Amino acid sequence: MKKLFVIFLVTIVAAGTINAQQAGKVRYSEIKANYNPKEYVRQATDPYNVVWYEVTSFFMPGIGQLHASETWRGLAFLGGEAILLSVITTAADNIEKVAITNEGGFITGYTDAKVGKQNMAVLLTALGIDLGLSIWSSIDARNVTRVKNMYYQDLAGGRKTAELSFAPSVSFASDPSGSLQPCAGMALQLRF
Repeated sequence: MKKLFVIFLVTIVAAGTINAQQAGKVRYSEIKANYNPKEYVRQATDPYNVVWYEVTSFFMPGIGQLHASETWRGLAFLGGEAILLSVITTAADNIEKVAITNEGGFITGYTDAKVGKQNMAVLLTALGIDLGLSIWSSIDARNVTRVKNMYYQDLAGGRKTAELSFAPSVSFASDPSGSLQPCAGMALQLRF
């Protein structure tokens, strides 16, 4: 499972890098005052897919920002997610050490009630903060991509331009032994 996750993450970052090279190097902080993301209207020539970046940022905070060439912004969200996942894992491990479970696997008590309750509070708090970070990252990725798309719409002046897009893909293929192996790839699409 780790292998699949790493392949997926590398594919997404690579796709974001390619899209960034295609779109150019305008920074969100330089243009955000000129555009209202609520006024965004999608056009076929938009270099950034708002929905894709918004959804990926919900499930992995920072990926949408990295796709939109906002490297430091994306790394900040990814760093926050990494810290929260570390806290969640540590709290869950600590709970597992002191938990008393029934035959169904449900926690019925703790060998050390104070440690168990403290770690449960930390776990639930970190999960709540993680959900908030995911929502914040998703909204931020939507706003960043909308503003950047509006900038490129103005730059193009409504003219039809060629659109080159790359999309990451992950699928499974059967190897000679019959087991499924993850395969990562990129789809290239050129529209005029």
